[in-house]
Amino acid sequence: MNSNPKSRNLTALFLISIYFFSGFAALVYQVIWQRWLAFFTGISSVNISLIVSAFMAGLGIGYLAGGYLSDRLQQGKHVFYFFLAEIGIGIFAFFSKSIFYDWLFVENSSFQLGSIYLYMILFLLLLVPTFLMGVSLPLLSKAFKNIGNQGNFISLLYFTNTLGAAIGTFITSFYLIPNMGFEKAIYVAAGLNFFCGLSVLLFNYLVKREASKQDEKAPLTDKLYEEELNVPFKFWLIQYFISGFTAISLEIIWFRMIDVMMKSYAVTFSIILTIYLGSMAIGTWLGVIFNKKYKKGKLKTFLWIQITLYSYVAVSIALLYFSVENIGFLEPLRGYFEGYEEIPSFKLRLITMLIIPIFLMSIPTFIMGFSFSVSQNIIQNDFSLVGKKLGTLQFINIAGSTAGAWFASLIGFEILGTSLTLKLLLLTGFIYIAILGYQQYLSKINAALMSFVLLVLVFLVPEKQDFWRVVSGVNEETDFIFSEDKTALSSIKIGEENSTVFINGLGQSHFPMKTDYFHIMLGAVPAFLHPNPERIGIIGLGSAGTLYGASGRASTTELVCWEVIKSQPSVLFEYVKRTQDSSAYFILNDKRLALKLEDGRKEIQSSSQKYDVLEADALRPRSSYAGNLYSVEYFSLLKSKLKPKGYAVTWAPTERIKRSFRVVFPYVYEIQESLYLGSDSPINFDRKVILNRFDEPFSEAFYKRADIDAKAIMNNFLNTLKIIQEGKLLDNKDINTDMWPKDEYQVK
Repeated sequence: MNSNPKSRNLTALFLISIYFFSGFAALVYQVIWQRWLAFFTGISSVNISLIVSAFMAGLGIGYLAGGYLSDRLQQGKHVFYFFLAEIGIGIFAFFSKSIFYDWLFVENSSFQLGSIYLYMILFLLLLVPTFLMGVSLPLLSKAFKNIGNQGNFISLLYFTNTLGAAIGTFITSFYLIPNMGFEKAIYVAAGLNFFCGLSVLLFNYLVKREASKQDEKAPLTDKLYEEELNVPFKFWLIQYFISGFTAISLEIIWFRMIDVMMKSYAVTFSIILTIYLGSMAIGTWLGVIFNKKYKKGKLKTFLWIQITLYSYVAVSIALLYFSVENIGFLEPLRGYFEGYEEIPSFKLRLITMLIIPIFLMSIPTFIMGFSFSVSQNIIQNDFSLVGKKLGTLQFINIAGSTAGAWFASLIGFEILGTSLTLKLLLLTGFIYIAILGYQQYLSKINAALMSFVLLVLVFLVPEKQDFWRVVSGVNEETDFIFSEDKTALSSIKIGEENSTVFINGLGQSHFPMKTDYFHIMLGAVPAFLHPNPERIGIIGLGSAGTLYGASGRASTTELVCWEVIKSQPSVLFEYVKRTQDSSAYFILNDKRLALKLEDGRKEIQSSSQKYDVLEADALRPRSSYAGNLYSVEYFSLLKSKLKPKGYAVTWAPTERIKRSFRVVFPYVYEIQESLYLGSDSPINFDRKVILNRFDEPFSEAFYKRADIDAKAIMNNFLNTLKIIQEGKLLDNKDINTDMWPKDEYQVK
């Protein structure tokens, strides 16, 4: 760099601006790579956590290495190494589809690995790009020696990068993926990395032409109060670990809450992450303004805003619970929470997708960003140690985030429950009250008073039974059954005549089974059309209605059902216990059944087993990861795992799903407009033969046990039969693929 202040400031502004695009690209990668890697790992929450943890581990190592490297580089070399990092990320991204999807999933999906080995593979595959992402911030942090306040410069870099990440998350889910699919979106992100690297290198060259050597004046920093300078670095290490632990834990809890209230939309994660990162970016920027305006009392401010963060989280959850439970004009919102379907109106869509997430997350994440600026302004008082301090702290923050992710998922949801997990996190606020007292910023009486107030706020956070009941729109506790674990929130709402099964707030099926005839027939139609359905495989348990419908033939000797929501069976058993409706209990205890709590597509892909019938329980196309079960590649997988003259079955609620099915199967039949059957051979629809199968003693007794008149329902279904294609595959490009799940992202 050069000694000319104008040139130096112009270059700094350019680097700060260009770092926006690096953050943008990074979140494109995170969203899409997570999706691709989930094909290989399966979409269980544990496996998703493995992917996220591996991603963060690479970032952390990059931060640490980048910090030490930046302090050892000759001044003026940092931008060149940043150029190398950006180009390296772009090159890797260009080939990432071939690595993550083509090689790892398509060619090696048969490998069955434990969590430790799976994590190591993910870590090694993600290490190169995430390491390079982590390296970039420490490198840029020392690109200038005489930039003024180094903490503010770092904060501005962090601001633009985080802002880019927030906008990148939003644009990826709402524009890039819907308009071009996963692979092309990755190429856009890679192009941004190439742009960042090359433009920085070119700009640096042009600036160097104006000056030939670095100004060696002592670095400028704001004067800090002695007590702030004397805070040991160990304090900041502990603080950054706590901050990372709390931030990711709260993000996971907010996601679970908002996902239930939004009824498990495909873009829920992107909306939450956009608000989360966007608020953090704004907080970081305003923190820089605060640092410039106020030169003293920053440590005191930092400690107070931590207490504010924890207090606000408690107040916001308590207010949300109280409002939904008691305020009259929110009755439509309660009705929506109780309802079976997705968001029915623009007003409710606005409330659940924007207002509630902003209310819950914006202030706490704003404080997180503000805290970063204030802390860096205090910490960065020695230019020679800027990289080491920043890299080490960011590494510790990532370590805290990883620990928080595992705590919230495996201990919080699995053992403690959402409410107790949240309360334990809020108790962290007592640490900052104690430090305020120790630093004599707070008298003992006021510290005791603050502790009491925080304790009251923690107490006001509703228990998990009450909270989930209220945001599920249920008034009476006896009418609500739920179970939450690391995979999802499963619930059943008991009504006077019908009860409804929900997964993450979205209705799935009904009890008693005799009222949910479509799910029964979804299973029964292929089972009774097939002359000898010995082995049947079904993805999805739900109310067990589809499974029950498929199990009514004596010739069926093996039933395999895959369910990724591990708490689902326990909810069904509790329903049986509470209502004495034993149909679900009977089928779940059927000796023919192998219930596997795993990702169904992953298990089918990795197995050599062949089936007479394969199908998925009805899944809304716009639900998260639904595209994995409506793509051409998925239907081709089913076809490859069928015995000769076997049947594949799907619910096909959109024309694009129907076309995707017809591209794979030469013989396709439609029943009730949305039940699609496919085979490599013609299917015999001899009505008399099919209906007579219901008169067999086993079948008659089987359906009578659940009070289902299956024969009559089947007769009505056969009246709607249509032959869609006989022997010729459809040639159409407007289909769903693994690389472009158009229906999931609502592509018109």
